[in-house]
Amino acid sequence: MSRTRFQILRKYLHFNDNSQLIPRNQDGYDKCFKIRPFIKEIQNNMQKLEMEERVCIDELIIPFKGRSSLKQYIKSKPHKWGNKIFALAGSSGIVYDFEIYAGKQTNPTPSELGISGDIVLQLAKNIPKFQNHKLFCDNYFSSIALAKKLKEKGIFMVKTIRSNRLKDCKLKCDKDLKKEGRGSYVYKVDKKENIIIVKWYNNKFVHIISTFVGVHPVVNVKRWSLSNKEYIEVPRPNVLKIYNEGMGGVDLHNMLVECYRVDIKGKRFYLRIIFHLLDMCVVNSWLLYKRQICHEKENKIMKLIQFKTHIVKALLSAGKTSKRKSGRPLNKPIKKKISSNGSYI
Repeated sequence: MSRTRFQILRKYLHFNDNSQLIPRNQDGYDKCFKIRPFIKEIQNNMQKLEMEERVCIDELIIPFKGRSSLKQYIKSKPHKWGNKIFALAGSSGIVYDFEIYAGKQTNPTPSELGISGDIVLQLAKNIPKFQNHKLFCDNYFSSIALAKKLKEKGIFMVKTIRSNRLKDCKLKCDKDLKKEGRGSYVYKVDKKENIIIVKWYNNKFVHIISTFVGVHPVVNVKRWSLSNKEYIEVPRPNVLKIYNEGMGGVDLHNMLVECYRVDIKGKRFYLRIIFHLLDMCVVNSWLLYKRQICHEKENKIMKLIQFKTHIVKALLSAGKTSKRKSGRPLNKPIKKKISSNGSYI
């Protein structure tokens, strides 16, 4: 395909009927209207996948620096400018659901939990209830009320939590824990709700809340000491070990997308979202293929770049009945030349 033909196809690429677009100043306006049918189709297919026991919720960024009301700036991300997506993924990296952040439109019916808690409940609605599933998330989403809400729905939870969201739960102050040294911790248990809150000191103070795992067993782990210039053993509660094992599925998925991203630049923000969602589908397919190969106990696993190349070749060959043969077509008669002496050449 030539470059001009590709640009023309991209110019007239649409996913919704623009005549039904609700104006910006009216109720019911959707910032993702142009690609809403495509987003719903991807979400429906992702929700059909069999969910793992451990899942996590985290945010990822679709790189974009053009003009868009969806564009966000997050200092801690590798791509600081872009469209933000909240994703629900398993520990293997498979994404089971996602939601594009659109400000107040992300959740039109807010609750007492705030927008972060509402997003968790919205993504967790497809998690099987009372089937021993564990949900992990960071301190942006967490609160004590959210942990209680999820426990009522039959979903266990482990998450870090900010100190200003602990309400009436008072723990030992920072100075006292620092005096005890690295690895010191303190915890409190709500026996009525069966919730534990742990405060652990390493290089920084970490607050973590759990509804199914506690402090014990406490295991020593090796951490680097700047003062001693060597590795030292630091006590670590079991709840932090479980959190580190369960958290990171969204980051793993995003890393695989970044390896071979479809980096096509354009001024229309929704095209970037479309290309990113296609990359997410390819990564999900490869992870499902990898799971199946491991289940069948086969040693040869196709790499992600090879898997993506096979998909491209299959799409290019779709609809073609037979390959075009080189040379003169057989249906045309062959013209013979006669020499001056009357013989055929």
